Amino acid sequence: MRIKHVLLLLTCLLQPGLARSQDTGNAQDIRQGHRLASELCSICHVATPDQATLPIRHPPAPPFATILQRKDLTAEWLTNFLKTTHRGLDEPNGMPNPDLAGFQIEQIVAYMMSVRQK
Repeated sequence: MRIKHVLLLLTCLLQPGLARSQDTGNAQDIRQGHRLASELCSICHVATPDQATLPIRHPPAPPFATILQRKDLTAEWLTNFLKTTHRGLDEPNGMPNPDLAGFQIEQIVAYMMSVRQK
């Protein structure tokens, strides 16, 4: 009987956090997105507050903090932006292309959106 009460209490306490994590991506995606931003995006951007080095691009690309201030920013918009603005034959002046897989873009978007909501 006591175990049921403990489980019920834990369920009630954890549900708000679960709903919030579904809105912004799961915790694993956010952590992986932070790692990718720190390792890849930080070459050109100030991508994370704790990145180990400054961007090598001079002047640096817009900091993620500035990008996240856009009023029209949504996860869908950001996903499309990351998929279509990297350098390639169709976009020779775009951002350097780190050849991100779809799931990696989703992780970076989850990280960025989680930072925006803080």
